[in-house]
Parts: sequence; C-alpha cells; structure tokens
Amino acid sequence: MKILYHHRTRGEDAQGIHIRALCDAFRELGHEVHMVAPLQRRLPEHTDDDDIPPAPAAKSSDDGDARPTLGGVPIPFWVYELLSLAYNGPAMVLLLVAVLRHRPDFIYERYSLFSFAGRLVAWLTRRPLVLEVNAPLSLELQTHGDLVFRRLAQWIEDWLCRRANRTIVVTRAMADIFAARGVPRERLLVMPNGVDGAHFHPGVEGSTVRAHYGLQQARVVGFVGWIRPWHGVDGLIHAVAGLRARHPDLHLLIVGDGPAVPALRQQVEQAGLEACVHFTGPVERAAIPAHIAALDIAVQPDVTDYASPIKLFEYLALGRAVVAPDKPNIREVVQHENGALLFPPREWDALAEQLDRLLADDAWRQQLGDQAAALVESQGCTWQANARHVIESVRQAAPSVGVAT
Repeated sequence: MKILYHHRTRGEDAQGIHIRALCDAFRELGHEVHMVAPLQRRLPEHTDDDDIPPAPAAKSSDDGDARPTLGGVPIPFWVYELLSLAYNGPAMVLLLVAVLRHRPDFIYERYSLFSFAGRLVAWLTRRPLVLEVNAPLSLELQTHGDLVFRRLAQWIEDWLCRRANRTIVVTRAMADIFAARGVPRERLLVMPNGVDGAHFHPGVEGSTVRAHYGLQQARVVGFVGWIRPWHGVDGLIHAVAGLRARHPDLHLLIVGDGPAVPALRQQVEQAGLEACVHFTGPVERAAIPAHIAALDIAVQPDVTDYASPIKLFEYLALGRAVVAPDKPNIREVVQHENGALLFPPREWDALAEQLDRLLADDAWRQQLGDQAAALVESQGCTWQANARHVIESVRQAAPSVGVAT
C-alpha cells in the first residue's frame, strides 16, 4: 500500500520515536510511506516527550510543557490555540498536493489539538483516514494546561474520532474515555505502543555504561526518559534515600534531561545523595538500550492514567526487573509479580518496599526480568506488529483498499 502519514510533531521526542518507528515498520513490511509535516526535521536521537505545533510548544500526549512558547517566549494559551486552528489552512494545501502526487491508499494522521485538515482532505479525495490518538488532549490540557476553547477542542476531537475510518488509541483506558463521549467502540482500535526488538532485547550489554559511572560493583536502580515534574522521579529519589542504610551499594541512575532536572539535583544535594545519584544528561537514542541494560531495576515512577509509555516496553524488552504504579493502563501490559512489581500510585514508601524486595533477592529479580522479556515476545509488543494491525484495520474498514497491491 501507499500511505500518506501526516503529523504536526516537531520530532525531537518520544512521539518522534513513535513516528519514525511505525513508518520504518510499514516500510519493512513492503509498504510505501510519504510524510507530510510542517517541520521536516531529523527524527529523534534522545528520549523526551512533547508534541509541538508549527510555532508554539504545548503539553501533549505523552508529556510536554503546560505553557506554550513562540520562539522560546511564553505566550498565552489562546494564542497557541488560534495558531493551531490556523494551521489547518496550510496543512490542507500540503495534504492535497501530496495526495495528488502520491495517490495514497489511505491517510494516517497523528492527532494534534485542533487539527482537522486530514479528515477534510480524506473526505475530499475519498481516502480512508486512520487517526492515531495518543491522548484526549482536550481533557489533558484542561487538566495540565490552561485550555481556553475547551468545548471547541473537545467537539473537534470527538468529531474526528467518530468520522475516521479507524481511530487508534493506545490503551483501553483511553478507549473508555472516548466511548463515554459517544465514539462508537467499533471505530476504536486499541493498539499499545511497542518496541524495536532489533535494538531492545536481553542480549544488550550494559557493562560499558556501568564502568563509565563507576557502578561495576553497585546495585543500580534507574529511570530513563524526558523528565517532567509529573513523572515522579522526585518520589524515586525519596525511595532510594530510604533504602541506602539497608543497601549501601545502591545507586540511582537518572538517564535523560528535562525541566524537572534542576529541582531534582537540588533534592539530591539537600539529601546528601550526590555520591549515589547520577544524572547522565541527554543521551543519544542509539545509546539508550545500553543505559537500560546497565540497570538492575528499571522504574516507571508515575504515568498519566491513559498513556502507553514507550519506556515501559523498552524496560521489559531488555529483560529488566520493572517497578511501576498500579494503574489500569499499566495492568493492560503487566500484572503484579508477572512482568513487574506494582505499587499504589505516588506512594513512595510502597515503591521503596518493592525495590527492597528485588534488591534483597537476586534470583527473584532475575526471574522477574526473564518474565518481562518473555511477555514482550509473547504479546508481540513490536512496532512491526502494530504496523500489521493498522493495515488489517484499514482492509476491514475499506476492503477494496490496496487490492491491486
């Protein structure tokens, strides 16, 4: 098939990783992918999470800044929202030209706030539309941002989900949100994020990373990702601080950068933990597997209630013992003591208890890591499997599509 992929993401983040990985998977399966985006930039080499429209930045599906900016200068949310609406004009022109040039079998669009150009072009050119929704942004921005045109945002969001031939959501928890808002369940396809099994697997070696930070004899707990205040890394530091007396060889490796890092460094300094907490700063994407492999225990301290965090799948695929919050969207992937240990959300002493269990029992920690790797393989949590699901869903929604190929 020929696929026209439309997005409004800057591409230096976890969402950019998602875009690149899925497009690569389509191509590996023999399909032809053409990209339409306002900013044609090299896709990511490090992990972070924010979806950025053509000019202003704003909080988005995995995580992002609650305050939009224009050229690095903060702007009111209503300005960002008007710019987002205005983007539909040039986006329609770009999409129409691309459809006429490439004659795609369907349009695949990564949903962004107030973006409806893909739906209009799909209707005008009679192409199926697959809409990928990574968060109910009208709800998320109402909670974490300062959304002004909330009713309009939700109306557009719901209209898009109802009108797309298929709407892909990353968790059942998100599907429940849209179903409660009137989107027919038969139009919703639950498809969690995935992992690139060629780069994330139990055979990856982390000894070089451990040697770089002097951790050869240490027990290493860690977090990998773009670090926002709501990621709960402060709670992870609190948990590690409480375990140091019992486990003097315990070290914490925080891999990545982000706006929460200055406050976290201050927290570490105030707690006197400089000798056992290590901040790597930004890390090249190609080096992420080795950094995860350097961990004995990988932690997802917190996550939004409907997200499908890519880092969780990467932890699992590398066969790390994982500790994560006990939330419904996390339980869609793992169960307590089956692939991970779960703790009540944001109860940091409970997180410390689960870490202590794993630190005290090497065999149990290894067993949990083996379970994690086997779970990824058995459930097919890969980008290529996701690409197959998309193609199958298009053929079910529009059986005549791609027949010639």
